Amino acid sequence: MDGRQVCEEAQYRMAAECAAKYLARRPLSAAMLKKKLLEKQFCEQAAAYAVERMRVLGAVDDVAVAEVVLRSYARKGCGELRISQELRVRGVSDDVIAQVLHAFEPDMDAMLKLLEKRLHGDVSDRRECEKAMAALQRRGFTFSQIRATMQVYRAGVNEDK
Repeated sequence: MDGRQVCEEAQYRMAAECAAKYLARRPLSAAMLKKKLLEKQFCEQAAAYAVERMRVLGAVDDVAVAEVVLRSYARKGCGELRISQELRVRGVSDDVIAQVLHAFEPDMDAMLKLLEKRLHGDVSDRRECEKAMAALQRRGFTFSQIRATMQVYRAGVNEDK
């Protein structure tokens, strides 16, 4: 591109070709694809055309992208707040985020493993417990999920004694 913002017919075609190349590498949300096209100096209309063209062809699907991100971050032991933040960064709409997270259940085992890694079965030090809970919070779990997991962890520690 020579940097001109004049939209010619050829630019629409080139934008669609560029969009297809991006999507061949990895799935992108419509917003991320448009952003990448604009960064490549395509005009607004050509970028919008290319995104819509890819949507019609079934190559752009924000729900599918959101589901991939959800599975990936859930495998990493992240909670819904962290996942929704990542989806927003990727340009996924709040409606799609709500749709995808509707049935999401946090991985209690992953949360318990993190607590065990941090606390090693010692829940007597309040400061260390707070640090462990803060680590869960940074991973995107809600306060109620963290509190419930901490209760389960404490009950398990007390049983072992």
